[in-house]
Amino acid sequence: MLSNFRSFAQSPFALVIIVLLVLAFAIALPGSGGIFTGSGDAVVTVGPERISQRELASAFNGEVRRLQEQDSSITAEQARSQGLGQQVLQQQITLAAFAARARELGLEVSNQAIVREVADIPAFLNPVTEEFDRDSMVAALRRVGMSEDQFADNIEGDLLRSQLIATLAGFSGSPAQMAQTRYLVAEERRRVTGLLIDASTADEIPDPSDAELETFIAETPGQNGQPLFTRPEFRAFTLVRLQLQDFIRDVAIDEDFLRETYEYELATGRLGSPALRSFAQLTTPDEATAQAAAARLESGESPAAVAAALGLDAPLVQDDVEIDDIPDSQLAAAVFAMAADSAAAVEGRFAWNAILVTAAEEAVVPTFEDERDRLQTEAARAQATDDLYDAVERLETARADGASLESAAETAGVPLEIYQPLALNSFDEDLEFDPARYQALAPELLPAVFDAVEGFAIDLRTFNDTDFYTLRVDRIIPSRPFELDEVREQAESRWRSIQVDTQLRARAEEALAQLESGDDMEIVSLTSGGRTETSTLQRGQTAGAFNQLAVSTAFNMNVGDIEMLPVGEGRYLLLTVNEIIPADIAEAPASDLAGISADIDAQLGNDVLQATREYLIREYGITDESVDARLFSLAIGETDPNAPR
Repeated sequence: MLSNFRSFAQSPFALVIIVLLVLAFAIALPGSGGIFTGSGDAVVTVGPERISQRELASAFNGEVRRLQEQDSSITAEQARSQGLGQQVLQQQITLAAFAARARELGLEVSNQAIVREVADIPAFLNPVTEEFDRDSMVAALRRVGMSEDQFADNIEGDLLRSQLIATLAGFSGSPAQMAQTRYLVAEERRRVTGLLIDASTADEIPDPSDAELETFIAETPGQNGQPLFTRPEFRAFTLVRLQLQDFIRDVAIDEDFLRETYEYELATGRLGSPALRSFAQLTTPDEATAQAAAARLESGESPAAVAAALGLDAPLVQDDVEIDDIPDSQLAAAVFAMAADSAAAVEGRFAWNAILVTAAEEAVVPTFEDERDRLQTEAARAQATDDLYDAVERLETARADGASLESAAETAGVPLEIYQPLALNSFDEDLEFDPARYQALAPELLPAVFDAVEGFAIDLRTFNDTDFYTLRVDRIIPSRPFELDEVREQAESRWRSIQVDTQLRARAEEALAQLESGDDMEIVSLTSGGRTETSTLQRGQTAGAFNQLAVSTAFNMNVGDIEMLPVGEGRYLLLTVNEIIPADIAEAPASDLAGISADIDAQLGNDVLQATREYLIREYGITDESVDARLFSLAIGETDPNAPR
C-alpha cells in the first residue's frame, strides 16, 4: 500500500519491484503485498505466510486501477481474460516466499525503522509544519480503507522482504577479469575477405517446356504438405450475426427517461465532483479564545504557533475532505461556507473552534445538456442489449422448434448474410482479396466456417464480447493443384529462380574446391564470375556482402579457414578470415570497464534472485494444486472457479 502514499521513485522498495520485473514474474505494485497473515481462509499458504483472499483482491484491484489510468476502456473482465489474475497471484507468492525465508532466517525490523519509514511519507505530513502528524496519517489511511495495525504490518513486511532481497540482488565485486574479458571480446576485430557469387553472373536459363512446368507444379512442396501451387479449399456459407451495434441504431430513448436518469445520478452523487476543503482546526475552551486564535491565524501565524502561544492542543489538519467527512455537521457547514485562505471563529456542536481554510474547491455539477449525449449512449446501449437478447431468444426458440436457419432469422428479425465461396484467408474464387471482408470474417468467423460440417447450422456462439453468430456451410469446393494455364507466370518465375540458385550453388561449390586446394581468391573470382570484398569488422557490425550471418560465422573461424554461406536467394559468399585484431586492454577506458562490471554484477544478482525464487517455490511445495481455486476466483472477481485465468 505504500504506493498510495508516496512516489514510487522515492520509495526504498523500488529495488524490490525492479528486481521482480527483471525476473519477469511480477507486476509493478510497490508495497501492495503487505504481510501475508490476513484473516480468513488463505488462497495459498507459502511456508508460514498466508495470502488471504482480501490481500489478493486488493493487489488485483490495484493493478486493474493502474491499467485503467493508462487506458480507461480496460475492464476488470478484460484484465482477467488476459491472465492478470495469475500474474498478480505469482507476484504475491513470490513476495510471500521471500517474507517466509526472511523470518526463518531471523531477520527483524526495529520499531525505529518503521517509525523512520512512516515519518517520511508525504501524505502523513502536516501541510503547515511539514512534520509528521498522526491525525493526517489516520485520515489518509481511512481514505484508502486501512487500519493503523494493517498499515504497520504492511510496512514491517515490506522492510523485512527488502532486507533479504536487497542482500541477494546487491551482488558486487565480480572479478575484474570478467569485465576485461567481456571488453576484449566486444572490441576484437577481424579482417575478412569474401567472394560473392550472385545472380548477376548467372548463365541464361532456357525456357522450360510445359511438361517441365507441370512436373514442377505438382512436385514443388508448399505448406501443410500440399504442393506450392495449390488452389485452396473454398466454402460457401450462410451467416446470421446478432450484433449489438445493429440494435443500437434502431433504439430511440424518451427524453423524460433521460432527465429522470440525470436527476437520479445527480442525487446519488454519480455526477460531477463534490466540494472539498483543506483546513486546520484549533479547539478552544470558549468563544473569546476562538476569536483571538482566528485573528492570529488571519494575520498569518501558523496553526502550530497559535496553539503553542494560547496553550491549545495541536491543530487537527485535514486535507481534501468532503462535507460529510466532518462528523460535526454544524462545524462542517461553517467550514464549507468559508473561502480559501480565510480564518474564523466557529461554534461547533461541542466546542468553539478557530478554523483556517487552506484550500477550497467548489462542487462541479454538470448540466443535463452536458451529460445528455452520454446518457443517450448508455441508455441506448442498455435498451439495445435487451433487444439483442430478445432476438437471441426468438432465434433459438425457432431453431429448437425445427425451423431452418432462414426461417429462424426471419422470426428473430435479423438479416441473413449469404457468402459465395471463400478461402480460409478470405480470398474469393478469383483469388481477389478484400481487406474489409478479411477484417469482418477472417479473424474468427472463417475458422468456424472451415470447422463446420456441410449442410448443418452450428450452435449459437459469442464473439466480440457482445455479439452472437451461427452459420451453415452450403457448399465445399475441395482444394486442388492449379492447372498450368492458371499459374504459368508464377510457376515459371519460381522455376527460373530455383534453376539460377542451383547453377550458382554449383559454381560456388566449385570455387570453394579451388580455394581449398590453395588457389588465390582473386584468381578464383575471375573464373567463377564473382567479385571480392574485404572489410574489418567487430561483432555485430555488417558491411556490404557481410551480413549478420557472415560476421557471426567469421568470429567462429580461424585465420585461413574458408566457409561457403548462402547470404540471400541466388547469393553465395565464400568467406575467409585474413587477420584477427585483438583489443588492447591497456587502452580500455576505466569508465567502460566500470560500466561492464556493474552490468555483470546486476546480471549475477538477478541470477541469484531467480535461483532463490525457484528454490523457495520448490522448498515450500507450491504447485497449481496449492491454490484454492474458489477463493482465487472470488478474489479476482470471478464467479466460476473454472473460468479462464
